Amino acid sequence: MRIAYGTYATPDMPLEEAATLLAEIGYDGVEVCVSPRHAASMPEEMDAARRLRLRGLLQRLGLGIPAVFTAGHLLAEDEDGHRRTQEHVRRCAGLARDLGAESPVVALGIGGRSDQWEDVKGRIVDQLGDYGRLAREEGFLVAAEAHCGAAVDRSERALWALGSVGSPAVRLHFDIVHFYLAGEDETGAVERLLPITGHTHVTDARRHADGGFDLLLLGQGDLDAAAYVKAMAAGGWESFLTLEVSGRIWGRDDYDAATAARISYDSMTRAFAEAGVERG
Repeated sequence: MRIAYGTYATPDMPLEEAATLLAEIGYDGVEVCVSPRHAASMPEEMDAARRLRLRGLLQRLGLGIPAVFTAGHLLAEDEDGHRRTQEHVRRCAGLARDLGAESPVVALGIGGRSDQWEDVKGRIVDQLGDYGRLAREEGFLVAAEAHCGAAVDRSERALWALGSVGSPAVRLHFDIVHFYLAGEDETGAVERLLPITGHTHVTDARRHADGGFDLLLLGQGDLDAAAYVKAMAAGGWESFLTLEVSGRIWGRDDYDAATAARISYDSMTRAFAEAGVERG
């Protein structure tokens, strides 16, 4: 397994700057965030010449691309919105391919609210099925993210939704912290969800007795990162573990992107050592 970092955590840095920083820290890969809030990150802001330069830079830095992560979610209220998001995902897959991803993955949230599950679960399956057909036609993988508070926010819902879609081109974007916040233990969540996983996120959290929680940098909360790494290795995961920083953190006035990347890296390398898992 290798360690990557998402540029969702570097909103003010263009990819050229962020990638150089991550390679200097020691990361093996960079998850490329596409968002209007992130500097020069949208597909239309990356012409052919820039994509070629970025591809060469990433190759020189030795950084793989676990996924392109598009901020937002796939659950649409109407057909026009559904078509627009599919087209955006298609463009993101093309960007991943142009940047050097051998097997492009586009990750995005599912959306909805937890209390809407019964009302929206059929629509989730139908729309995920459309993404599966698009991904098969275009030769990429869609990784749909379960999220605390969203319609898909626990293991049984993720398993039902992806099982109902039944497409090898649609996988789970598995962020362990959201299942931890749902009350699931790290090892059990991995055992249940790794068979349907196509991409990962790792961050940290601290739960409060009143039901609230804080999202934190890895190593600053209560997530047992070593148990998670050990379970992922035992389950046969051979790709990237991708560190994420919540917008609740990078949106603060005192946020320092370079410091956050270094803290996250140190915490993950420590978790690998404690788990007895080698990178590679």
